[in-house]
Amino acid sequence: MRVGLRTRVVLTTSLVLLIGLALGGWVLVRSFSASVVAGAEEQLRLVVYGLLGAADVDDQQLSFASDFAEPRFVLPESGLYALVENAAQETLWQSPSLQMTELESLHFNELDEPGRFDFHADERFFYMSYRVIWEDAGGVLLTFRVFTSREPYLAEISGFQRTLTIGVAGVVLLLIVAQYLAVAWGINPVKVMAQRVRDLENGHRQRLGEDFPPELTGLARNLDRFIAHEADSRDRYRRAMDDLAHSLKTPLAVLRNGLAEGQTDADGLLTEQLNRMETAVSYQLSRAVASPSPMLTVPVPVAGSTRRICNALNVAYASKNVVAEQNIHEGLAVRVNEGDLLELLGNVIENAFKYCVSRVQVSAYRRFAGDPTSAQVVVVVEDDGEGIEPSLRAQVLARGARADTEAPGQGIGLAVVVELLNGYGGTLEIDAAELGGARVSLHLPAA
Repeated sequence: MRVGLRTRVVLTTSLVLLIGLALGGWVLVRSFSASVVAGAEEQLRLVVYGLLGAADVDDQQLSFASDFAEPRFVLPESGLYALVENAAQETLWQSPSLQMTELESLHFNELDEPGRFDFHADERFFYMSYRVIWEDAGGVLLTFRVFTSREPYLAEISGFQRTLTIGVAGVVLLLIVAQYLAVAWGINPVKVMAQRVRDLENGHRQRLGEDFPPELTGLARNLDRFIAHEADSRDRYRRAMDDLAHSLKTPLAVLRNGLAEGQTDADGLLTEQLNRMETAVSYQLSRAVASPSPMLTVPVPVAGSTRRICNALNVAYASKNVVAEQNIHEGLAVRVNEGDLLELLGNVIENAFKYCVSRVQVSAYRRFAGDPTSAQVVVVVEDDGEGIEPSLRAQVLARGARADTEAPGQGIGLAVVVELLNGYGGTLEIDAAELGGARVSLHLPAA
C-alpha cells in the first residue's frame, strides 16, 4: 500500500514528537521527585534542629521546653514521628504520635560518629538521624531520630506526574493537529500542481503558470517550457510538411512543363530543379526535427564544438588565411543537442569566415537573467568584413533572404539558426562588431 506524502510527514513528525516529549516528561518527573525528596530531607533536618533546641538533659533525664510546638508530634498517626536514644540504643523519649507497635518495623542506620546527619528512606518512611554528645550533662551520647511518612510526598509526585501527563497529552494532540494543518498548507501547492497537470492532460489548460512557491517555480517553469516545446514541435512539423509540399510544387511543375514542351536542355533543367528540391527537402527536414527540449539534453561544452568548426573552416577557407581567435572557457556548457549546437555555430561561424577579410573572433560568457534557473550562455561571433547594414539585419533572418546575392548559398542558414534557437527559447542578435564587420550573438540555455 502506498502511503501519501502528508501521512508520511505527519506520522514521522508525530513519532519524533511523542518520543521527545516522553523523554522530556520523564526527565521532569525525575527532577521533581528529586526536589521533593530534597525538600523532605530539609524539613526533617529543621525538625531535628528544633528538637535539639528544645531538649534539656538533667540527671540523665531528658525533657523538652514547654514552649516547644510541633502539633504533629502530639497527634497519633500524624505522619511525623521522633524518638531519642541513648548510647545503649534505649529509647529515652518518643513523640506521642508514634505508636509502640511501629518501632519494630523501623529501619534506622547505625551512626559512626557524632555531629553527622544521616538521611535515608525505605518503602514507608523518610528517616533523619543525628548523634550528639551533650556536654552540659557530662558528655552524654544522645541520638535524635525523626521520620515521616512517604505517602504525602508520593501523592505529590503522583499528582505532578498525572498533571504533567495530561498537559503533555494535550500539547501532543494540539501539536499533531497544528502540524497536520501546517503540512496540509505546505503541500497544497503540490496538490494544485498535480491538478493542473491533470487539467493539461484533459486539455483544460495550456500551461501550469508560475504562481507557486519558490521551491516549485523552477519546476513549473521547466514543465511549461517542455509543454510549449512539444506543442511547438508538433506545429513546426506540420508547417514543415506543408511548406515542403508547397516548395516541391514549383520544381515539379517546371519539370513537367519543360519535358512536355521538349526543351533541348533537359539535363540542365532537370539538374537545376533537382537541386532546388534537394535544398527544400533539407531545409524543411531541418525545421521538422529541430532541437529536442533543453530539459532532456545533457550539457555540451561550447569550446570543443567551436574548436571543431573552426578547424574545419580553416581547411575550407585555406586560401583566405583567416585568423580565428577563440576566447571560451573550457567549463562553459549549454543544454543543447550536440548536433543542433554544431548546426547553430557552424552556420554563424561559416558566415563569418565567408564574409571576413582575414580575422574572426569567437567568444562566450555566462549571463543571469534574474535568477539562476534562467541562466544563459551568450556566444558572440565577430568578423572584420563589411558587416550588415542595420536596415538589412532583420531581413537576413527571413528564409531565403540574403544580404549578398553574389556569394554562393541558398539564404536559409540564419533562418535555420533562428528556428533552432526558438526551440530552445534562445534568441539571435545582430549588430556591428568592434573588428569592423558583423557581430552575431547567440543566446542559449546554460547548463
